[in-house]
Amino acid sequence: MRSFGHISKIKKHVNKRAIVAVLSSVVGITLGSIIYALGFDSFIDPNHIAPGGFIGVAVILNHYFSMIHIGALVIIMNIPFLIIAVKRIGWHFLFGTILGTFLSSIFVDSFAPYLPPLSKDPFLATIYGGFLMGAGIGIIFRSYGSTGGSDLLGQIIYDYTGLPFGQGMMIFDVIVIITAGVVFKNIDISLYSIIAELVSNKTIDIVQSGLTFSKGVYIITEKPILIKTVILNEIKRGVTEITAMGGYTGEIKKVLLVVVPHTEVSKIKKVVKDTDPESFVIISELSEVIGRGFKSMRERV
Repeated sequence: MRSFGHISKIKKHVNKRAIVAVLSSVVGITLGSIIYALGFDSFIDPNHIAPGGFIGVAVILNHYFSMIHIGALVIIMNIPFLIIAVKRIGWHFLFGTILGTFLSSIFVDSFAPYLPPLSKDPFLATIYGGFLMGAGIGIIFRSYGSTGGSDLLGQIIYDYTGLPFGQGMMIFDVIVIITAGVVFKNIDISLYSIIAELVSNKTIDIVQSGLTFSKGVYIITEKPILIKTVILNEIKRGVTEITAMGGYTGEIKKVLLVVVPHTEVSKIKKVVKDTDPESFVIISELSEVIGRGFKSMRERV
């Protein structure tokens, strides 16, 4: 009986965690969809900018079929791809995509009549519109959702043709952006759309990974023990030893990997200089660092 009661408590705890996770995902996707719609309705659409993806196709189609709202067009275009995706991966994994696709499209159409253009300067509209749309999509992605569209198309193209996902997306976006310039008879539309797409993609990366200022330092040295000891004891940073072989000499060497905030790079360089000036040092940018001494897994995932 005690064992049964214990199992029952575990099941309740697991169910509670699952419910909280789903609610958190729904809230995040809803918030991201609202921000996405605000960026599009306040900046992008009033200036006839057509960023890549299905939203760009919808802007072009709306030019010819103005009686159908842009959000509705996005949903219509997504339906066949969502059906294909359901057959491939099932409803469970597609929940976030369906929710993100429908909410973002519904908010785009719902806000449009009430949001005045916040800028008539196409360049400013491109920057701020791309930023807000990217921030919204980034939040949706972090909430395990998607706005569908070219994401699904790129995956399907990859499955059937083997064309890498990124290349498929890029080709599709380029076609949409060029078509927008032709349809609106203004090359500036295409140029502004490219900027909006770049700003949006960069913002998505920032929202998903965060603004990090960490560096990865690789140290190839003849005195790994001395340098490692100083870094561990004086700078108080962890060190990872990697066994490597010199391509020219064939010698086995130790490579030290240290991850530090950008403010501590100079300390590492000084340690290496004082200990082994002949060392070979590589310093690289890191998009995100998760773990002890930086951001916790619970905070970032």
